[in-house]
Amino acid sequence: MIDKILKYQDLDRQIRALEKESSNMEEKQIMNKMIAYVKDAQNKSAQLESQAKQLVDDYQKVKSEYDLALKNIQNLVDSKTQNDRTVNLINTYSSDLYMLERKLNIIVNKSQEILKQFSVAKNNVLKAKQKHKECKEKYDSKINAINPKIEKLRQEQKKLEPEIDEKALAKYKNVLNDNIFPVFVPVAGNLCGGCRMEIPMGKMDKLKNDGFIVCEQCGRFIYNK
Repeated sequence: MIDKILKYQDLDRQIRALEKESSNMEEKQIMNKMIAYVKDAQNKSAQLESQAKQLVDDYQKVKSEYDLALKNIQNLVDSKTQNDRTVNLINTYSSDLYMLERKLNIIVNKSQEILKQFSVAKNNVLKAKQKHKECKEKYDSKINAINPKIEKLRQEQKKLEPEIDEKALAKYKNVLNDNIFPVFVPVAGNLCGGCRMEIPMGKMDKLKNDGFIVCEQCGRFIYNK
C-alpha cells in the first residue's frame, strides 16, 4: 500500500511543481501589474474628468460675472450721465474685470494641465494594454504546453487510485486539502520527516509494528522506510 500511495504522492508533487511554475511565470506577474496599472489609470482619469467638469462650471460662472461687469461698464460709458459716481462705478467694475480675468486665466491653465495629465494617462494605458497583450500571448503559449502535462499526470493518478486502499486515499486527500504537502514523509531517526517534531518512544514502537503513524504536530503520515 505504501509504495502505491507514495507513487500517487509523487505524481501530486509533479503536478504542484507545474502549477507553481504556471502561477510564478514572469509574464503572469507582468500581466497582473499591467491590469492594476490600467485600473489605477482609469481611476485617475475619472478624477480628472470630475475636476474638468468642475472647472467648466467654474469657468461658466466666472465668465457670466465677467460679461455682466463688461456690460455694466459699457452701459456706464454709453450713459449720458458722467459724474464722480459713474467714474467710481466704472473703476469698480474695471477692478472686478481684472480679478475675473485672472480667475479665468487660472481656470484655463488648470484645464490645460488636466488635459495634459489625461493625455499622458491615456497613452500609458494604451502602452500597458499592449504590454498585457504581448505577455498574455507568451503566457498562453507556455500554459498550453504545461496543461497537457498536468492532465497526463492526473490521468495517471486516476489509474492508480483503484490500487490504493480507499480509506488511506481519503485520509491522504483530507490532509492535502489542509494545504499540507507532502502528506507521507519518512521517519528521520526519531523525528517527523515533515515538521521535525520528536516522536515519543511509544509512537516509535507503533511505527515499527504498523509501518506508519500520524504525526501529532503536523498531521502528516510518517512511514518507516
